[in-house]
Amino acid sequence: MSNQEQFEVLMARIDALEEREKQLTYASNAYQAILTTLLGNLDKTTRDRVIHMVDQAHDIAYARANIEQKGNILGADDITQRIFLFAQGRASQSR
Repeated sequence: MSNQEQFEVLMARIDALEEREKQLTYASNAYQAILTTLLGNLDKTTRDRVIHMVDQAHDIAYARANIEQKGNILGADDITQRIFLFAQGRASQSR
């Protein structure tokens, strides 16, 4: 395979990865919007209980995870915490 062919294959792979990243970003943003809206529309007691249960689930999953899984859980936990904080702030403004 010539250098030009290798370059074209590499560029095609990069394009595919960039498209996949874009699709994952769209999906992540959609899930964040849905979860934030759902949590924001709950009464404070129910919302706090749901948040507490998810926090417990993260703690349990982290305690049982291997090294790679722990990294994934920490990344998901950061996103989840942002969703919770936004939902709590938004809900407190509307109620």
